[in-house]
Amino acid sequence: MKPQLEQFKEKLNELLFHFGFYLKSVFQKIKIKANEIGVKMIGPIEKGFKKAELATPPEASFEGVDLSVLPKYIAYKSALLREKLTLYYILGIVTALFFSHYLLSRLEISNLNGKLREKEYILAPGVLDFTKASPQMIPSSYVHDAATDFLSSLGNVSAANIDEQYQSLKRFMSKELKVQFDVDTADWIEQVKSDNISQILKVTDMEITSNQDGAYRVVALGKADFYADQQYLGHEDQVIEMILRLVPPESGKRWYLQISSLSWEKADTFKTKSNLSNKESK
Repeated sequence: MKPQLEQFKEKLNELLFHFGFYLKSVFQKIKIKANEIGVKMIGPIEKGFKKAELATPPEASFEGVDLSVLPKYIAYKSALLREKLTLYYILGIVTALFFSHYLLSRLEISNLNGKLREKEYILAPGVLDFTKASPQMIPSSYVHDAATDFLSSLGNVSAANIDEQYQSLKRFMSKELKVQFDVDTADWIEQVKSDNISQILKVTDMEITSNQDGAYRVVALGKADFYADQQYLGHEDQVIEMILRLVPPESGKRWYLQISSLSWEKADTFKTKSNLSNKESK
């Protein structure tokens, strides 16, 4: 934005310089014209401020012109020229003010357009709860609420609603993740429908971290209880990991976060992988 302002100021200075040069040339032409009609020859006698040497004006004529009206004519032309010069000066000042106002208004509009192009999102977790936020500045509570909603769609399923729950979750996924999610859950969806399985996920802990790119890493610990035909089968401790990214607002979507990565596995498996990665880093 600053280079554009500097360039605009340079153009403004150049335009004012040319405009001043134009006014100067106009005034020079007016001055030359005034000299041609004898404005410098008009003295107090011709203007009527001082009596002429002749008590009576000449009665002769020259080339058909009555010389008796010559003093009045010269005084009239002098006054007319003075009025024209005054009007030219006023016109020049008004024109300069108009151009200055126009250039300043354009500069102000340019600044407003620059501010308008700044990204700013309105996050609406509820009808009566609106949060104004800019990229990388959304509150952690908003990310927490969105992650909780995503985990509910992922972990609370049954034979009757698993398609609806997963379809709702996929609306917030990236295109690549949608394809991978369909492949990973195909067998599980078939098993849930054939065996009439229900899963209830209870989140016990959640950790949210962010980076400089505006991405949020969510690691949630939960307990999943399984039922088949209303019979309790047991439970499983799970670790769900998601990567969320802020996206522009879109009509019909409650959350303006996109899931770019999603994985879930048993807690013991996750701990084993974490220990192996820590040993490799050492």
